[in-house]
Amino acid sequence: MVSATLSSCQLPSQCLVGKTINVHFSFSLDGGKLPGLTLQISPRKIRSLLAHPERTPVDIRLLSQVELNIIRTEAYTKIMGRTSDFLLQQSEDQLRNAVDEASVELSLWLEEWRNIVLTEPISQRRVLALQNLQIQHEWATMTLYLKAVASSGIENIAFMTDFQRDFICRAKEAARRHLHYMLQSSSQSSPISSPAATAPTTGSTYLSTFRWTLDYVWAKCAVSVLLVLKLAILLRDPAPSVMALLRDAHRVLEELKTVTVGHIAYFQILQTSIEKCEAALREYAAEQDPGTAPGRSGSLAETEFQGYVPSEFVFEWDFPGLNLKHMPLGWQDLFVNIDNLF
Repeated sequence: MVSATLSSCQLPSQCLVGKTINVHFSFSLDGGKLPGLTLQISPRKIRSLLAHPERTPVDIRLLSQVELNIIRTEAYTKIMGRTSDFLLQQSEDQLRNAVDEASVELSLWLEEWRNIVLTEPISQRRVLALQNLQIQHEWATMTLYLKAVASSGIENIAFMTDFQRDFICRAKEAARRHLHYMLQSSSQSSPISSPAATAPTTGSTYLSTFRWTLDYVWAKCAVSVLLVLKLAILLRDPAPSVMALLRDAHRVLEELKTVTVGHIAYFQILQTSIEKCEAALREYAAEQDPGTAPGRSGSLAETEFQGYVPSEFVFEWDFPGLNLKHMPLGWQDLFVNIDNLF
């Protein structure tokens, strides 16, 4: 019924079709569940619905997300469908091609839907829609690269190839931009704003809506903050850079303190992630201090932070990247730590 509805371009103004599709696709992509429906339609044909006489601004937002999730689904299918022997050059080339193609599709999606949204005459709606496009794009980019790395079966960054580490770096940068766009205020959300912009003086437009949002939106917010902090530590970013990310993470926490009704668990995950990262950063910064006696690599706090995977993310979701770790070992440690390598 949904496929027929989309193919014949009949969209109810109540947006129930778009909402149903988004929920099914989101749970399929981010929850590790089987798709609840299959669409017999190419992503861009969805845009024919924009000409429907009963189309609303909410329809535009839902349809853009439907198209984005179809792009993500196709990319994941290609990533998981390549040859299973990740040690072969052929498999690496297949993975690189699949990810590069998906990255181009995501960039085109963002640019084209941004141009559509810019035609919205009401400024507040236009600003909010642009902010959501940026957030959705960075989430899709981050999970794309992490999904690609996860398909190799290697979790220890210290043992990854340059090719795999590059994917981790790209995922981290997408997560950093995701954090930035989540914190934007309505006065700062514009087509020309960038992650390097000055911090807004007013509250986040996006986070202010969390009181009424669904569990999986809270889960995506919590895991995105956890991942950007964890990846920064794992990739050995300079301590001041990690500290800047921590300040932004604290701002997310403060923004959400007033809207945690019914979502206390994810708020606590966010709070615990920040606390564990702070402890790991203190030990990491101490190790970088020339005046500090050299310690054994893999401090207790960092090891605890690397292993922090909330049960909600294990049993309810299928977010990639949570099992990544960085454990460079000397020969004297090899047999002692063999169980923690992969």
